[in-house]
Amino acid sequence: MDSKIVLTYYDVEDNIAEELVNADQIDELKFQVKNVPFFAPNISYDDIIAVENDEGILYFEELLEPSEHSTVQIVFFNLVEIPNVIKGIEELECNWEGFSEQTIIAIDIPPSIDYKMVKHYLDTKANEGVLDYKEACLSDTHKSNLS
Repeated sequence: MDSKIVLTYYDVEDNIAEELVNADQIDELKFQVKNVPFFAPNISYDDIIAVENDEGILYFEELLEPSEHSTVQIVFFNLVEIPNVIKGIEELECNWEGFSEQTIIAIDIPPSIDYKMVKHYLDTKANEGVLDYKEACLSDTHKSNLS
């Protein structure tokens, strides 16, 4: 069953913000995240989380089992380059969410992908002034790719 979970986090201006993610219910208060967060940190696709049910609204409580997926959030400065960057991300076998005409997308990096290659690609595009990115949730698997 597809449910909406509220992730509460601090935004770039240090204000409390909320984002909804889709999740599949595993049991009463245990869910598996089924999309990539655009803004919230420390959560990735397929993570198993515990939630609190507050009068029918489900709030993230804690991470139970990390999926070893990683989440990178991108903001574009050069809108003409968005389709090319998305193509590059797809060629690296990563998934993304958003719309190609938006200036913000979220990337899901599966555990089987060498993050060093993805980071090199993103750093190159950042150095060209095309985008900036945030490693919102970097798995232990992907951290080990960098050492």
